[in-house]
Amino acid sequence: MTKDLLQRFIFENEPVRGEYIKLENSFQSILDQHDYPEAVQKLLGEGLCAAALLSAIIKFEGKLTVQFRGKGKLKLLLAQCDDQYHLRGLAKYDGDLSYEELMSSFSDGILMITIDPGLKGQRYQGVVEWQGNSLAESLEGYFRHSEQLATRIWLESNDKTAFGYLLQVIPMSDNGSSGIEKEVIIPSWQRIIRDTELSNLSMLKDTAYPEFLTRLYPEDSIRIFEPSAIEFYCGCTRKRGEQAIALLGREEAEDELKGKQSIIVTCDFCNKEYIFDRIDVEQIFKNHGNAPDGTSVH
Repeated sequence: MTKDLLQRFIFENEPVRGEYIKLENSFQSILDQHDYPEAVQKLLGEGLCAAALLSAIIKFEGKLTVQFRGKGKLKLLLAQCDDQYHLRGLAKYDGDLSYEELMSSFSDGILMITIDPGLKGQRYQGVVEWQGNSLAESLEGYFRHSEQLATRIWLESNDKTAFGYLLQVIPMSDNGSSGIEKEVIIPSWQRIIRDTELSNLSMLKDTAYPEFLTRLYPEDSIRIFEPSAIEFYCGCTRKRGEQAIALLGREEAEDELKGKQSIIVTCDFCNKEYIFDRIDVEQIFKNHGNAPDGTSVH
């Protein structure tokens, strides 16, 4: 079985569902592209798990991105997962920093969840208020306030493995659900959360997942679905490199070529280089025109 997987489960007799994620190969593929310090590795691992967990519980086609942009030492954190569970991510930061300094950076910036269906629908972007002392607590708050869904998320990461665990109340469609919520949903949710918090969730990375669920909830009947494989996939192309040069505009591109034989466009995610010589650049502006068109390249 793949080491990188996302696995869904539901409580048969309780209105609660869950997701488990474990990343090894894909996480290492992403870390291998950059020389990140330990604190950034840890935060990026949490972000990647969060993006994949949200992709599993939000129905969409396209790409879901968890993104932070800030003015402190942490300039950018971006974790992205599509509906096929292709994963990629990156971070940009200044100088040496600790995990605590990274966390404090979140108080001076914007944390967002973006769903981009491409040409199939309308783009959605929600701003997430930073709450508590972690990415997990902030995402929990987003579901509580924006989606009105009780949600708990646990995220953990080291230099080799990242994993996450999510529990969420199953939405009720009944118009008269307020009484059901008070009498059934809330007590069930509180019991399951209590049982979860009494456990050492760090054992998840070393214990077979079905066995862990049995030990965690011995009195519950749980249906475990087939796992979904997750893999690192960048999706960068030479065509997007051409678009990046077109966005520069002819004047800037010509300045870049002075004293050089080519322009090199490097993908921020995977560090792959696309090389464009003077003939390539001339053809780009024949195809795109001479001025930037204001669009962005991802």
